[in-house]
Amino acid sequence: MPSLQLFLLFLAADAALKLTPGPDMALTLSRGMTQGFRPAFLSVLGNVAAGFVQVPAVVLGLASVLQASPRLFLGVKAAGGLYLAYLGIKAILRCARDAEVSLTARPGDARDAFWQGFVTNLLNPKVLLFMIAFLPQFTSPEQGPVWTQMLVLGVTMKILSLPYGSCFAYGASRIRGWVGRNAWFLRAQQGLLGAIMLGLALYVLYSTAAP
Repeated sequence: MPSLQLFLLFLAADAALKLTPGPDMALTLSRGMTQGFRPAFLSVLGNVAAGFVQVPAVVLGLASVLQASPRLFLGVKAAGGLYLAYLGIKAILRCARDAEVSLTARPGDARDAFWQGFVTNLLNPKVLLFMIAFLPQFTSPEQGPVWTQMLVLGVTMKILSLPYGSCFAYGASRIRGWVGRNAWFLRAQQGLLGAIMLGLALYVLYSTAAP
């Protein structure tokens, strides 16, 4: 298991990520605002189900690489820190502009919503890339096998997508049009994400470089 301190830090960072616009959120919002809560919720379930493929692929792949060399482990963490910094800078740049989320209706009905959510999440390469960069930052070899820690974090990350996504689905079905009229809300999300990602990246790079 990860240490309590790292796990709490992981929960805070994961919460910030789940509050930012992306393909999954856009799909959930569009379903909720155009078709109601049930299709949007089924889309969220599809997003979560994609984790049954993503988490084992990421954990097993990284575990085989990280067990090969402690220096390689530090290299992966450093590369992940740089990637998080890149994401943070991109988010801040989006905050400086108008953050946009497409709220147009998507084709299909409730029967298709689950699979559409599944495929949207599974085929988004940024999800796998982010998990590869994100999960190792909250592990420590002193706490036990790294792969088990990443497995716990990956499963937790996907499970928590259900309550967060459900809230988006319900909110979108209840406040139609509000999000579209309040661009400041989306910009605030981007600014918060950028600050958190840059802070986390600096922490990761500093801890990696420290003797």
